[in-house]
Amino acid sequence: MKKSKITLVAALLIVLHVLLFAVVIGRRNDARKNTPPSAAVPTAPASDGPAPASPVAAALPVPVEVKQMPEAAPRPAIAAPGTQPGYLRNDRPDRRTTKVYPSLVGDPYQGAIVVDARTGKILFENRAGAYAYPASVTKLMTLLVVLDQVDKGVVRLADKVQITREGMGVGGSQAYLDVRESGLYSVSDLLKALMIHSANDAARVLAIHVAGSKEAFVAMMNQKARELGMNSTTYHSEHGLPPTDGSQPDISTPYDIALLSLAVMRNPKTLEYTGTKLDYLPPSPLREKPFMLANRNALVEGPDGYPGCDGLKTGYHGMGGWSLAATAEHNGRRVVSVVLGAPDKKTRNAISRELLDKGFTALAK
Repeated sequence: MKKSKITLVAALLIVLHVLLFAVVIGRRNDARKNTPPSAAVPTAPASDGPAPASPVAAALPVPVEVKQMPEAAPRPAIAAPGTQPGYLRNDRPDRRTTKVYPSLVGDPYQGAIVVDARTGKILFENRAGAYAYPASVTKLMTLLVVLDQVDKGVVRLADKVQITREGMGVGGSQAYLDVRESGLYSVSDLLKALMIHSANDAARVLAIHVAGSKEAFVAMMNQKARELGMNSTTYHSEHGLPPTDGSQPDISTPYDIALLSLAVMRNPKTLEYTGTKLDYLPPSPLREKPFMLANRNALVEGPDGYPGCDGLKTGYHGMGGWSLAATAEHNGRRVVSVVLGAPDKKTRNAISRELLDKGFTALAK
């Protein structure tokens, strides 16, 4: 090839490369012009301190550790009795009695027991099998039978309850229900009156509503006691008041009441009622203001209560003394204490506090 032709080809190649280079540079400049200011990466400042966060880095997804929000801790499971020694059992032989004791009051109590609600393990007992008159602690069984019927669909918590003359003037602690208030109060309203205010007339009205008669309801209570293994318990009433004819009052033992306490706590509604410090029945044509329901259990959590206490039921009458089935939860553990037949309220409450303390101390070991 002649030298002139080689020179011409070389010149053309140089021109072509120059053109291609110009096109590339032009495109880069256009891209820079179209880049938004927020996307520009600033240069690091001349400083010994930490560099400010880059806006670009802030806009980019940064891998982070995703932490799940903690769920509300579920209530500890409540034990069902079995046959294991050292734990609440439902296989003990029948030892029900028909004897009428003129008084079942001890010093400082007739009997007591403390159990771990989650396992049923007995943490402390002293004369736990002694007969006692539980008085209004009986209402725990009334509550259990009603809630069982709610679970079975026989009645509903929202059902409006008829009040008959038989349900009026039962005596003792009352909500002073009146036949003219028939259909105004629900099953749930009366369960509040039963468990918070210990209203005996509420117990009677609920019994008739659920079973048709107080006698039929008491039969359901005794059947349930047998199912639970409450081998020393006989119910004669739905409220716990002693009879006026000299016959046997409701009779039980601390051990049996511990079985009952675990059974009724397996229904989540129980602690809603028993842990309420103050509530009201709605007004009616006979009540211009709501009727106050004040909890009889001084241990229910409050300024003077026991920490974590949300139940269960007090009881008192002259033949049976002062009684209390109590429960409290602390650090995810729950204990149940039962003291029956104390000589006075102050002693009963003080011993109940000591028993709960004893239970939590045993669980911490």
